[in-house]
Amino acid sequence: MTDRAQSTTVGYVVIFGTVLVMVGLVSVTGFAALEDVRDEERVTNGVRSFEVLATNVDDVATEGVPSRTTTVKLDDVSLSVGPSVTFEVHVPADGFRKTVDTRPLVLDAKSGTRVVYSNGAVLREDRAGQVMAKPPRPLVTADYARLHVVRTRPVAATSVGGQTTASVRTTANGTSVASTGTAGETVYLNVTSPRHEAWGRSLDSHPQMSCAPVGGETVSCVLTTDETTVSVTDVDVRLGD
Repeated sequence: MTDRAQSTTVGYVVIFGTVLVMVGLVSVTGFAALEDVRDEERVTNGVRSFEVLATNVDDVATEGVPSRTTTVKLDDVSLSVGPSVTFEVHVPADGFRKTVDTRPLVLDAKSGTRVVYSNGAVLREDRAGQVMAKPPRPLVTADYARLHVVRTRPVAATSVGGQTTASVRTTANGTSVASTGTAGETVYLNVTSPRHEAWGRSLDSHPQMSCAPVGGETVSCVLTTDETTVSVTDVDVRLGD
């Protein structure tokens, strides 16, 4: 009887221990999966917010709207003004070179995923790579190229974060225009950015452009046209909560 009682007790202990282990594993796995879902939802909401931001900045930069304010829900992600991205237009036949540095807006999630607004484009970057969620739209034909660079720059705080809703106020601050006009000229558009791979794929998909990496974080695109116009619009960015 004693042996049978001991065996029964041991059996109960083993079963109870197994149940506890299984509950623990399910809890850990479940919480991890739930957190992954929450992270993905944060990133998806960030992409949508930045697509609205891109539209609002376009209104300011190209439609004559004095200013626009975009709200961005943070929910444990940070919003900041990132390091400069460089756009360079070079037309050797005319001795023309225009270099513009712009400061992108970056939404950084805990998972390491980033959503970025830069010069009209919205990009997503994570461990799997870089994608262009909203591509820029250069106007390029065999006859002319219209290249517009939006130079965003902070005028106050450069970051906000926490459990809050942030505001991004963008205000136009002038536009400069430069043109060249040599028939059949070769034009080089260079982009230097941590997300140069996404820029290269997006611009290379344009039928008039051919793009390739040229070292470091730079991608160079080549096109042939008869006239090139480069517009640069300064847009002041003010972050708030």
